[in-house]
Amino acid sequence: MRSLASLVQFILGFTLALIILAGGSVAAALYFVTKLTALPARPSFTNDQPAVTATAGENSQGGGTSQGSGNAPAALPANAYRAKVIWPDGLILRDRPGYEANSIGGLDFNAQVVVLETSSDKEWEKVRIEGSGQDGWIKGGNTERLN
Repeated sequence: MRSLASLVQFILGFTLALIILAGGSVAAALYFVTKLTALPARPSFTNDQPAVTATAGENSQGGGTSQGSGNAPAALPANAYRAKVIWPDGLILRDRPGYEANSIGGLDFNAQVVVLETSSDKEWEKVRIEGSGQDGWIKGGNTERLN
């Protein structure tokens, strides 16, 4: 009888050890999977700062010289209009229209720009970043006209 109790105790102890070992392994695996699948932080580049600063500054000022009175649209070039970026991930600013063009900066979501022209195929828009005056090309259809 004593040997039967010892055998049952050994089997229960061994089973409990396997359950603890399996549970710890699953917890460690889930931890590492979570860490490896998390998206990295969005990079920031030095040439992104003027667009972010200008947008924040103009929104907080409201009555600045570029947007103050009703004559602000007259300061825009012919056929140009103000717009904001509606693509959630932001946009790449390029030196010419086309995917093979060099990247010269980026625009954050809701950044305000002046759309200067649109390519003949309507695929690309030439924009000027408000505040910094930097011109570049972005993929068309990713901006919304502001009134």
